[in-house]
Amino acid sequence: MIPGLLNYLIFLPVVGAILCLVAPSTKLAKVIAVATSAVVLVLSLFLFQHFAWWGGSDAAGIFGVGYGQGLKEVTQVTWITLSSGAAIQYYVGVDGLSFPLVILTTLVTFLACLASWNIDEWKNHKGIRGYFCLFLLLETGMIGVFVALDFFLFYVFWEVMLLPMYFLIGVWGGPRKEYAAIKFFIYTLAGSVLMLVVLVAFYFQSAAAGTPTFNLIEMATNVEIQRVFNSPDTRFLWWSFPVVMFLFLFIGFAIKVPVFPFHTWLPDAHVEAPTPISMILAGVLLKMGAYGLFRISYPILPAAGELFAYGLAVLGVINIIYGALCAMAQTDFKRLVAYSSISHMGYVLLGMAIMTPAGFQGAMFQVIAHGISSPMCFFLVGVIYDRAHHREINRFGGLWLSMPVYGSLATLGFFASLGLPGLCGFIGEFWVLVATFSAPFAWAKPMAVVAALGVILTAAYILWMIQRVYLGKARPEYAGFPEVTAREIFILTPFAILAIALGILPEQTLFRFMNGTLVQITSLLNDGAAAMASLGW
Repeated sequence: MIPGLLNYLIFLPVVGAILCLVAPSTKLAKVIAVATSAVVLVLSLFLFQHFAWWGGSDAAGIFGVGYGQGLKEVTQVTWITLSSGAAIQYYVGVDGLSFPLVILTTLVTFLACLASWNIDEWKNHKGIRGYFCLFLLLETGMIGVFVALDFFLFYVFWEVMLLPMYFLIGVWGGPRKEYAAIKFFIYTLAGSVLMLVVLVAFYFQSAAAGTPTFNLIEMATNVEIQRVFNSPDTRFLWWSFPVVMFLFLFIGFAIKVPVFPFHTWLPDAHVEAPTPISMILAGVLLKMGAYGLFRISYPILPAAGELFAYGLAVLGVINIIYGALCAMAQTDFKRLVAYSSISHMGYVLLGMAIMTPAGFQGAMFQVIAHGISSPMCFFLVGVIYDRAHHREINRFGGLWLSMPVYGSLATLGFFASLGLPGLCGFIGEFWVLVATFSAPFAWAKPMAVVAALGVILTAAYILWMIQRVYLGKARPEYAGFPEVTAREIFILTPFAILAIALGILPEQTLFRFMNGTLVQITSLLNDGAAAMASLGW
């Protein structure tokens, strides 16, 4: 047992960031950054003591108990006392929803940090200490978001994550880095403003219910707060309180997912960001939006969630089809992978929208599966970009012959993204489609049929890309390309192993850990539906 384990995970990167700034040499700064991210990864693995494989389906200890009662590694202390007598708390903990995301964050951060080792060879290699300092601060923000259980604390970590990513893109990115960074910042900040409005409104409405609080668990489980939050008679200015709050939260989180039409910042950010930052952006940051919907929107505002079910499902299907069609039209390798992320995250939104246990399970599995396959694909693009210094798909060809090890790993990574049975991408998409087809809505079956077309489109653009880049005759200009290095293989191997493990053993690797919490959230939704009927919705 490690007392206060989550506090170490959150604040050790801050210590590492400070050490990177004062390091006497840039090489030492690299060593400190990689070592810090490695230590944080190892410490995060101690969370498995609460989520063990050998404990059966009840391994997390959260089946049969209420939402929030199965939290692990909890730290809850008063941070700021307000004049009303309420308090903002430093309240952190993990359950089956946040545990896989914490492990994913520490793993992707460590591998992306290792991918940053050759920063000296980038076109903009200035400020290496600053790069790794911001990189580690970003890790603090990401982990903090996934473990914060006080809304104010959640918001603070959400904002902590924003500035490092802005500078990492804007300083170390590609030719249009300033444009991409500002676009990312403005979009995310706009969502943050709406989230801030919700934060304040939640506090005052909970005070009206007799329990002023920022506690996310309390808001979701306190009967009186739920009655006030989800009543059609509760108003925000001139509009229904639960409807406006859910809409504001959805926009704030949808920007991060990203959901059409709030998606346009993502391709630019990915194309201009350095490869390691694209890995984090795709592997972790996009998951924050989905996590916010799981942690805040649905448990606290179940009535509005059901009210918006059809609209969210439509947006999810648009994401799936639109993202796939855009990916098919790309000639820039990295932009293709970026649009594929938009398509894959559409399954997450569709699974959440139908609000059933199977839908939530499929959506959450897709979150983790995409967090494995997408950074792997971005790194694969980065490997070839380091050698060719361009990303034009039509200029490649026959790379598998020149670089057989790289070609084999690339095929595995892109097949995982494609959703090939036996790899991680298949399970989440299949679960969402089955859950949608069997959902208790008249529109669910047609929605599932249209969403299934995304599987065909994904296969089309991935196979077409593989044919153009890796197959065919070897081109003379690429014949001398060096094979992947030991460092690059070391980075790709964990992604490859996890892609196979999650595809073959989904129950043992993921479902067993997260299903208990997802069942609890679904139970809250069912209670919310019953409350809707009694309150006149």
